[in-house]
Amino acid sequence: MKLISPCIGLLFVMASASYAQNNAAAYRKRMMDSIKNVYLTEAAIRNPALRQITVSTDVIASTNIKSQLYGNELFKGKVSQVRTTALFTMPVKSWGRNSVSATAGIFQQHISLSDITPYQATAAQLEGYTTNKVTVGITANYIRLDSLFGRPVVYMATVSGLTSQSNSIQKLSYLAGAIFTLKQTPSVRSSLGFLINIDPSINVPFVPIFTYWRKFNNGLELNVNPPQQVNVRKTLSKNLWASFGTSLAGSVAFFKFTQPGIPQDANYSTIELKTGPGVEYRFAKKFIFGLNAGMLSPIQSRIFERSQKTSEYFINNKVSSTPFVNFTLAVLPFIHN
Repeated sequence: MKLISPCIGLLFVMASASYAQNNAAAYRKRMMDSIKNVYLTEAAIRNPALRQITVSTDVIASTNIKSQLYGNELFKGKVSQVRTTALFTMPVKSWGRNSVSATAGIFQQHISLSDITPYQATAAQLEGYTTNKVTVGITANYIRLDSLFGRPVVYMATVSGLTSQSNSIQKLSYLAGAIFTLKQTPSVRSSLGFLINIDPSINVPFVPIFTYWRKFNNGLELNVNPPQQVNVRKTLSKNLWASFGTSLAGSVAFFKFTQPGIPQDANYSTIELKTGPGVEYRFAKKFIFGLNAGMLSPIQSRIFERSQKTSEYFINNKVSSTPFVNFTLAVLPFIHN
């Protein structure tokens, strides 16, 4: 017993030490996770792109549309649209300064035509035409945080697939780039970078990036991120923010045509500017509701063969500016590596 008792005592001490170390390690992990969660939450409040789940609906008022087929007048009339986008981003793995995540998205748009004046016989059937198009997208994202010449730099690469079918990917695109931090203080952040966009429908594969954020003494925040966004934002209370600005938006859908003389497998693409005020309210710990309104100004609305570029369109639409209202429900990050 005299030999066994010290062994039992030693084992007890070792077990106690191990228990304390495990508790300390678990406590440190909880603390680090808590700090990381606070940081991600605050970053996602400022930047909607960092939110884990977003469901957004645009209600676009009826407006004038004029359509051309191979340069010849096809019809004129009215078009109204309702678009809903749902995005969910899930972290997959992180190691060192690297992280991988996946984003799944569903884009649904309802298009209605009315008051049609046809200029070609085939356009007469478009009176009262409505369609619902659903596009599903999957994106794999890779990010590395590093430094170059003493400056922080973010390297990124993505692979995206879009489809409206259950058995195939109809469009693949690749994106890679780097963003260098020029200045970072509590009130000013600026960066410079570039993106290489490999997309069969895009004519410009290289895109320069410049971002500038500044917080003034009165609490007003200026965010300049051409060409995606320019806006000002003001904190009204702890959980309420107001903004005004212009952002770049767009849509994509796939069509199957049976009419002779035009491609059967086609891609419908739009690019617009959305300008107006908005408010966001954080009504729960992880939930934000947003309301935006203003004018939607179409820049481009084209239908082209899926294997071709947007510049090689066979249908070109001229769409007038029109009011819109947007409702958004977002969930701040709650799952992270």
